Parts: sequence; C-alpha cells; structure tokens
Amino acid sequence: MQWTLEVGVSKVSIVCIRKTINLTAMVAAGINDMDIKDFSDEACVEFIKSLEIPAVEPAILTRSLMLTARSGIDINGPAKNVDSTQDSAFVAGNSVVSFVGGLESQLKQDVMDSVLFAQLAADKQFPNKDTQRVERYNLYNQILSYCGWTTTNESMHKVTGLKQKFTMDQIALEIIASVVGPNKAVLEIVAMVFGALAKNPKALSLFENQAKGKDAGNFQILPCIATSDGEVIMIKTCMQFSSSKRVTKVLFWEWSSTDVSLYTAASNTTLNRRQYGVVRNTIMEKLGTSGKNFIENIDIDI
Repeated sequence: MQWTLEVGVSKVSIVCIRKTINLTAMVAAGINDMDIKDFSDEACVEFIKSLEIPAVEPAILTRSLMLTARSGIDINGPAKNVDSTQDSAFVAGNSVVSFVGGLESQLKQDVMDSVLFAQLAADKQFPNKDTQRVERYNLYNQILSYCGWTTTNESMHKVTGLKQKFTMDQIALEIIASVVGPNKAVLEIVAMVFGALAKNPKALSLFENQAKGKDAGNFQILPCIATSDGEVIMIKTCMQFSSSKRVTKVLFWEWSSTDVSLYTAASNTTLNRRQYGVVRNTIMEKLGTSGKNFIENIDIDI
C-alpha cells in the first residue's frame, strides 16, 4: 500500500519493558513551536474565550446525571483512571486517547481536556461533517496550537492504494506505523485499545456518534507516551472520510475502497505545559460538567 501523507517526525525510539514504555530518544525534525512563541498569554486566553462548544442535549445530560447519581461518582471529579498514573485509555468525543508510561494525572487531564475542547469547538463552528472537512481540520489544529501543542503544519492528504476491503482501525494502525517506524510497542498498545473498545458498547457508541455524519466522518487516534522527564508525546493521527453510501458505523465497519475517499494526517506533537497552564481554567470553564458526557473509559490491561 502506498501512502500519500507526510509525517513530521522521522524516528521514535521506544523501549517496552513489561507494562512500562520508556521513551529513550526522539528525533523531532519538523516540529515547530514558533506558533506557541508568537502567541501572548492574553491572546491565547482571548482566543479560547471566543470559541463556543455545542450544548449537550437535555435528554443526554439528564440520563448521564441520573446514571452518575446512581453510581455515586463525583461529577466534579476527574474521569475514571485520569486521577492516577496507571496506563489507561478513553474515548473523548471522536478521539481515542491512550496513556502509557506513567503520566501524572494532571497531565493526562490536560491532554483529555485540550483535545476534547478542540474537537467540540470545531464541531460548533463547522457542524457539517460532509462539506466542511478542511475547515474543521484547520480549526482543530489552530485550537491545539493555542493550547500549547507543537505542530508541524501538516495538511490532510488523500490515501491511495487502499485494499478493496478494509476497516478504519486497520488503516489507523498503518498510519501510526508510518510515524513510529519499526518500533512495535505503540502499535501493540493501540491494537489492544481497539480490541477493548470493540467490546465496550457504551464507549464505542459515544465515539461513533461523535465521529460520523450522514455521508462522511472524522476522528482522531491519539496514543500518548510519557518521556523520561515526565513530559508527554502524542502521536496525533487524524482521519477524515467521505462515502457514497450512508454512514452507519465507522471504526470496525468493513469498508469498500470504491465507496470511500479517505484523508489522513499524522505527526508527533508535544505539549508546552506552561502554555497550557495559561488557558487551563478557561477550557475547564468552557467544558464544565457537561464535558464528561463526551468521555468514556476503555478498560485495558497493559
């Protein structure tokens, strides 16, 4: 299969020992944080304040609050497993986010909040998944930049050479492989997360509903790895597609290459924690308690 996509990082060296991933080296050619340096703190906060996110439908919010009350979960507390350093995975809107390597709880929460807010704000401004593919992707990346994520200014590229029959999770693994190179540790973890997600109807339903439109869809697969100095590297894998047939399922559905046009972008990105600290409270206020309606835990055993 030939891929017409660009990646921003040429090599990642990952050593996997038992349940711990130790990032020992990274060649970050192409990562550019000038966008962060060029933003004043005030400009970042004002930009985030200017964005809106979709309101949660009353029926969804009421049902979620009822289930929360029955379970005794504190709605003002962090999502499950975010409040620990254990390896974990979540659906956050139309993103599948996984954490390995002992990331601290605050950093995991920052990752979750930033990617969820970027998706929801892009959804609000460009709600039509069928016709606003480029606009949605560009705004998503712009928001992440203001949150402190480094970018490679990567653009979406059409995937050619698709097999006659394929599933989106298979393609996502191949795209991630193009970023991490010969290292299989990350691929094995993402495959494990996909397997767990396929067995979790609630999390899968949330993801699919957020990812699909009538004749198109978009989603992100975001493995996050702790570095030796406690920072985070995220493999940002973005996928968008349009279909000649009505979309009913996304990730594990068997697609035909004659029915689908697929676009992808993949790169490594790191979070400037000081920069995110500037906008953290604003994003938390924007998401509010309703943001938890877009998050579901995926039980994994890494």
